[in-house]
Amino acid sequence: MGPRPDAPGPPVPTDPAARLAAAGFLAAEDEALALAAVAADDPERLDALVARRLTGEPLAWIVGHVEFAGHRVTVTPGVYVPRPHTEAVAARAVTRLPADGVAVDACTGSGAVALALGRARPGARVVGTDLDPAAVACAWGNGVEARLGDLLAPVAAELAGRVDVVVAVVPYVPTPALPLLQRDTFRFESPLAYDGGPDGARLLRRLAADARALLRPGGHLVAELGGDQAETIMAEWAALGYRRTTVLADDDGDPRAVEARWG
Repeated sequence: MGPRPDAPGPPVPTDPAARLAAAGFLAAEDEALALAAVAADDPERLDALVARRLTGEPLAWIVGHVEFAGHRVTVTPGVYVPRPHTEAVAARAVTRLPADGVAVDACTGSGAVALALGRARPGARVVGTDLDPAAVACAWGNGVEARLGDLLAPVAAELAGRVDVVVAVVPYVPTPALPLLQRDTFRFESPLAYDGGPDGARLLRRLAADARALLRPGGHLVAELGGDQAETIMAEWAALGYRRTTVLADDDGDPRAVEARWG
């Protein structure tokens, strides 16, 4: 026999961590602590912040920042939240940037990668670009020299042939795969941050073609991509004149990025 229609349901958790855990958030304790720090002992505000998180709104938008490569990066609502796996891409770009060199971070978003480059090489010039005005404003707030425009188009002509490293996290999800992303992704984030065209590599191709005019001989292009795109991109970049194309894998051995040398 089932419960009576008027029988009370299971108790609703009141503890923030318990509420988040009950909703399926895997890092419930850590997220609850982050929200509590923002609420500053105001229980009503904490309740409101937890309610926002329960809708699927990115935690970084609610608390206003994220930790990336050991740095606190401000992330304003609407701006793409940098992912932990991108830290390896930033780290590789740092190794390619001389102390007094020049780097361009395309699709900079919040400026997280550019910020990591600038902190590691304070004597270098690091320029970020993004198509989204909100992202450019956010990146400037993080101390990044950010320019508004499509891919590498906003980079000053004076840097042509002088750039040591172009790094990018362009949208690389194949258009047919967008519906397979996490359920709440497009409730808050724009498809613009994910859609890489029919095979996901449309912007990776454009990036490589355009970067040739910016990179100095011996400069490097480093770009994040999807795991099944690596072989295709390596072959296509080689056809454009890049050399020493290599795959950067994560700790599980899965491809995360491709790096190539120009000239």
